[in-house]
Amino acid sequence: MPSQRQLAKELGVGISSLREALQSLQALGVIEMHHGEGTFVSDNPHRIIERVLGLAFLSETLDWQALFDARTVIEGGLARFAAKRTTDDQIETLTATVSQLKLAIQQGDQKHADELDVAFHHLIAEMANNPILMQLRNSLDPALERLLRNIPHTLEGWKLHANVVDALRARDPARSEEAFRRLIETTAAWYRDYCATPASQTARAQDPSSAQVLSATSALEHN
Repeated sequence: MPSQRQLAKELGVGISSLREALQSLQALGVIEMHHGEGTFVSDNPHRIIERVLGLAFLSETLDWQALFDARTVIEGGLARFAAKRTTDDQIETLTATVSQLKLAIQQGDQKHADELDVAFHHLIAEMANNPILMQLRNSLDPALERLLRNIPHTLEGWKLHANVVDALRARDPARSEEAFRRLIETTAAWYRDYCATPASQTARAQDPSSAQVLSATSALEHN
């Protein structure tokens, strides 16, 4: 980009006003400013979505149902492409991940189950071999992880993950997309139910960010 003085002149604004605007764009991830080097347009466009979602999260204005809807469309599409493009080695890795997830749930190791769940979703995104969809999916990750980290993993949930693996192993695009859609929609329903439980009240007290999430969801449910 042009220097700040040149850009201010071209836009007809004061240098202080321009700097404030540039700082706001940098906070959103649209541009990157490097001292002594200049200002550059970001080469990671998915960070823009991530930052906007983060700001909405903090201000309690994020529509969580819309977030789940977006996840359904993006990850359902990734599952469809993954069924067409995955390799045998990737299927084996995914199968092992889901087996480890079941063991972690049975042992009550929720932290490890969280890590395996994240790995499961990343693996399927890699199988799809579509960098644009993967970037969009990755942009949702921070908000989704903050949303879901207090919900306990269950064997019922594990079975939904296993159904996705079975569909992918069969190389069935429609079945894979539907299995993933069912997984996400069920997770959304569990989250809404969780918000009404005493456990959610404990999460509010222990984790301020969880309190923001739950408060925002409660407001949405009463609108």
